[in-house]
Amino acid sequence: MPDDFIWIVTGDRPEAAPGEKGLLDKIGLRQVPVEPAKLEAEWNKMLRVVGKLLAQAEQQVGSESDLKLDEVTLAVEINSKGQVSLMGVGGVEASGKGAITLKFKRVESK
Repeated sequence: MPDDFIWIVTGDRPEAAPGEKGLLDKIGLRQVPVEPAKLEAEWNKMLRVVGKLLAQAEQQVGSESDLKLDEVTLAVEINSKGQVSLMGVGGVEASGKGAITLKFKRVESK
């Protein structure tokens, strides 16, 4: 059964459960099982939207100037329900939460 889930460490806190507290509990975190299919669907949806946004940004900038979009860095967070969210400007520092950093860089033509 544990192989059917991906474990997410999160700061989302439900009501405290009685019993012995482990290390994660002591530092305000907990592990939550998330179904891989749910996480994959959310991840793919986010990447599709980001891909469209990057293509639109490149078209808009390219049509109005000699500039080109060369690199984009995004911070992504996965919550305890498996939802994938883009973090806002300064989100990592402001919230103190962890994030996955995605860095998209233009591949140079040969």
